[in-house]
Amino acid sequence: METPSDPKKCSMCHKNPIKYTCPRCSIRTCSLPCCLLHKRTLDCNGQRDKTSFKQLNTMNDLDLLSDYRFLEEVNRQIETSKRDELTNKMKSFNEPTRFQKLIQTKLKILGSIQILYLPKFSTRHKQNHMWYDRKLDEVFWHIECRFFTDSFYTWTITRLPTKETTLANLLVKFHEHCNEKKDSISLNLKKLSNEQEICVYLENFGQKRKQFGKYEKRSFNTMIDLFRERIIIEYPILYISLINDENNMKENLLEKKTK
Repeated sequence: METPSDPKKCSMCHKNPIKYTCPRCSIRTCSLPCCLLHKRTLDCNGQRDKTSFKQLNTMNDLDLLSDYRFLEEVNRQIETSKRDELTNKMKSFNEPTRFQKLIQTKLKILGSIQILYLPKFSTRHKQNHMWYDRKLDEVFWHIECRFFTDSFYTWTITRLPTKETTLANLLVKFHEHCNEKKDSISLNLKKLSNEQEICVYLENFGQKRKQFGKYEKRSFNTMIDLFRERIIIEYPILYISLINDENNMKENLLEKKTK
């Protein structure tokens, strides 16, 4: 008569011949119910301990293959963690600052204006001086104006208050700038000082403005009127010319984009 400790019998039911050996604890069982019972009883997960010590003289080809796969898995996890770390660093690097988020929120409320920021290492991002004053609850704009006569003349102005800035006082500031420069180009640009005689164009971004073309003519009273329901990358660029030079400016702009 066979005893319950018979090594040829199942270690759990002690009745049936053994068929399976647990890779982790080496318990030998006869069936799936006995295998599951041994896992519950011994709190065993049934997976081989890949880091357990084994004598060299007892190792076989399967053990070597298992160790090789284990090393591959470790290497894969290391590479994955490096990629994840780099991804997280890039996300934090490109994350808008607290003031930039305040600007985005404020302009979205005022006129459904969406401000998009480029990576922090980009030149345009470094040049951007838009600011939000919490005490005044006011966004101060950084605006680049490109005035067209025979070619484009770029003039940048910062800290323009949203509520007070109009096309008229923007032109007044530009006229003051021309008076300070006192060169031939500035004298030529003084013609662009009357808001009734000039036209203003904006570059369109996003699907909503696609129907209006790459550049759209705009008239406005304040900054919010000008940029309402528009996407702006970092800071806005205005293209300004005399009404008589409007077609020449548009041709120049489209020609520049196709190059």
